[in-house]
Amino acid sequence: MAQAITPAALVYTPREPRAIAHAVAALNPAACLAGGETLLRPGASVVLDFGEELVGVIELTAEADGATTVELIEGEDLEEALLVQDPFPPDHWYHQPRDILQVNPGRQTLRNQGRRAFRFVNVIVHGPGALRLSGARAILEHAPVTDRGHFHCSDPLLNDAWAISRRTMRLCMQGFYEDGVKRDGMLWIGDYRVEFLCAWPLFADAALARRSLEMFAQCRHANGSLSAVALDAGGHLYPRVSYLGDLSTHGGLHEWVLDNYCADFVSSIWEYVLYTGDTTLARELAPVTRGVLEHLARVDLVAAVPGRTFITDNQPETKDWWGSRAALGYQLAATFGDAAKLAEHLGDSSLAAQCGTWRAARLQETAEKFGSPAQAALRDDLPAGATRSWHAHAAAFLAGALDAAQLQSVHPRLQADAAVRRPMAGFMEFYLLQAWLGAGLVREALDEMRSYYGQMLRNGATTTWELVYRREPGIDHIQPAGRSHCHGWSAGPACLLPAYILGITPTSPGYRTVDLRPALGDLTGAEGVVPTPHGDIRVSLQTGPRGEVVLPAGITATLHLPGRPATTLAGGRTHVFG
Repeated sequence: MAQAITPAALVYTPREPRAIAHAVAALNPAACLAGGETLLRPGASVVLDFGEELVGVIELTAEADGATTVELIEGEDLEEALLVQDPFPPDHWYHQPRDILQVNPGRQTLRNQGRRAFRFVNVIVHGPGALRLSGARAILEHAPVTDRGHFHCSDPLLNDAWAISRRTMRLCMQGFYEDGVKRDGMLWIGDYRVEFLCAWPLFADAALARRSLEMFAQCRHANGSLSAVALDAGGHLYPRVSYLGDLSTHGGLHEWVLDNYCADFVSSIWEYVLYTGDTTLARELAPVTRGVLEHLARVDLVAAVPGRTFITDNQPETKDWWGSRAALGYQLAATFGDAAKLAEHLGDSSLAAQCGTWRAARLQETAEKFGSPAQAALRDDLPAGATRSWHAHAAAFLAGALDAAQLQSVHPRLQADAAVRRPMAGFMEFYLLQAWLGAGLVREALDEMRSYYGQMLRNGATTTWELVYRREPGIDHIQPAGRSHCHGWSAGPACLLPAYILGITPTSPGYRTVDLRPALGDLTGAEGVVPTPHGDIRVSLQTGPRGEVVLPAGITATLHLPGRPATTLAGGRTHVFG
């Protein structure tokens, strides 16, 4: 049973606002930043800018000259903080974060009514009394994680993308892996999978990951499937985020099953074992994993309902969730492949063989129903005129239906066709980049990363957005108070840059063996640290490729360089190559 992580177990750090972003009828608006007094009469307001996304509690030091009402509107960007009216109808499941404080006369410390995620805080005095604001701070909170990993390269934009990914993951690691700390604050399987892969090279987390996987397993249905979000196991912030409603009461969202998220659970178990070496959890959850696999084996790609029984991404036209049946088919095949490796590792050869059979059947079925990925002809749905997407072709590569040379071959054709869908949501961008990098399309992947994360950075992001719609720069197309600008499933650079530029990937559980495949693309240099259960791997690279790798004892590495035979490197030593 997963153990609760109470608020007392989190780390709390004070943060001061850095500037005043906006003010209306405020006297000396910036004085409160330096210990002076900002006078806010009824109708006046001041917007505090903390300079970066935070999650925690807001504290104001103030003196009221009479009873008054103060409203706090928290925003991840200035536009949101200036929305003085909640844009959502009363019966909507989500509402814009805001706090109404009834203030008595006198000097005091005011605190908002629950944990919030924000960069900007709009302080509005409604009266009848005035408020003299002399100080403000936020108490940042997150799980007790320690920086262990590092990455730096010759491209400042990629360094910034890695840095905001690290900030995002730190904020999203709370009592469990939260999807986004402002809007949902929930434990979703699909979000968790990418978040763990990103958190490991940063913090080498196993404890929070183990708890999250245990929570998913508690949300099992009679047919073996799992709820997409672990609400019944406490995977939500209620009652600390009151505007989400009473999620402790079982209801419709608690029962929602997404087949691609069920597949993510199985793959996540294997990835957890691969990175941490902890097979105990995999054995404990083996009955749950088997039930999920049997459910996935029964999934009918024709009967599946896009947006309801599986999701692939946001749809460019309507901004609603949609699904590519082809992408689902290939993801199921990839999951059966992961399950076969997990079963072999746990000594269950019968299940491993069954998973191999299921994988082969899904590969054949998906190609027959939706077209050839090797010809760039893979459709998202059954009709001959259905859309094509990068989502489906990336999934085909990750499932082994395409090899690297084939993906390199179809890449220019798919890129040249404006009708081919491209990822908007961060988790699909992760899998696209993973496929391109895995196929050796390193320069292309780095340019894609510059495009996707560059849009965030050009618009002031200090954490990674839930999605990016690049046809309209600066727009992410979620209603201002509903969008998520700190979303862990978009933190891909934290994982992908160390894994594919430094080239460090585990090939057996607990990093006992690793592949080193450094690939700089158009970079002139890169260096970094990746933590393992045995200690840190350190790599520095220059063009050539030339470089140095420091391996801890207990790890054996295989170095792969272009045009050279593979070389075995022993642990506990420093190796120079080039």
